[in-house]
Amino acid sequence: MSEELNQERLELAGLTQRFGLPQTMAGDPFPPSQEGAPLIVDTDADGAPGHVIALVVAATEPTLALVTTAEEPDGSRARFVRHLLDLHGRADVPVVPGVGLGAAEAAARVVASTDGPVRWAGLGPATNLASLLAGNPALAERLVVTQEVSALNFRRDPAAARSLLTNGKLPKLVLPDVTLELEISRCSDGLTLATALQLPFVALRRERVVFDDTGRPVAAEDGDLARISVKTDHRAFRAWLDSRLKRR
Repeated sequence: MSEELNQERLELAGLTQRFGLPQTMAGDPFPPSQEGAPLIVDTDADGAPGHVIALVVAATEPTLALVTTAEEPDGSRARFVRHLLDLHGRADVPVVPGVGLGAAEAAARVVASTDGPVRWAGLGPATNLASLLAGNPALAERLVVTQEVSALNFRRDPAAARSLLTNGKLPKLVLPDVTLELEISRCSDGLTLATALQLPFVALRRERVVFDDTGRPVAAEDGDLARISVKTDHRAFRAWLDSRLKRR
C-alpha cells in the first residue's frame, strides 16, 4: 500500500511541475508498513493491574521480540516479567533488565536482526531508549518509537525524556487522557501498546514540541517534531483489549 501511495504522490508532483500548478504536497514519502516488524516493549512493570494487562496483551503479539525493564537495582521487575511471559507461553522472548548497557545492547541486536523498522513501545521512563540512542544514534532511523508520557515517568528521568525528543525520529507520544473511564484509566500501558501496533484507537497530531517542567509536551516553534495524541476511541480500544485478553 505504501508503494502505491508513493507512486501516486510522485505522479501528482510531476503533474504540478508540468503545468505550473501550486505544490500542495508536503512531508516525507509515506513510510513502509510496520506490520510484522519486531516489537520491543520497555516496561516498568511491578505487578500493578495496568502493567500486567499490557504484558499479557503483548504476549499475544507474534512479533514480540524483546522486553526490557526499567529501574532494576535488584532485578525484581525482570523476574516478574519473565514469570508472566512464561505463564503465557512466551519463553522464547528474552527479558533483559535495564542495568548498565544490557538493555540497550539487547535492543541493538533486535534491530540488527532485520533490515526493516523495529517498533518500540515505551511504557515507563525513557531511560533505556535514551541509552540505546546515545550509543547508537543511527538506530533512530530504524526505531518507530511510541512512548507513554506521564508526570511520573518524566520525574524519574527528565533527561531521558528530553533525549527522546532530540534523538528520536518523530516519536509518537501518548498522553494521559483525563476523560478515560475509571476502569480504563489504569490501562494507559495497553493504549500505548496498541498505538505502537499501529491500531487506530488514538488520533495523533504532528507538532513541534518541548517538555515543560511537569513533563507534558507543549508546542514550541524551536521544538522537535513529534506525533502527539489528541483523541482516543475508548469503545474500540475496550473491545480490542477484551478480545486480546480472551485469547489467554
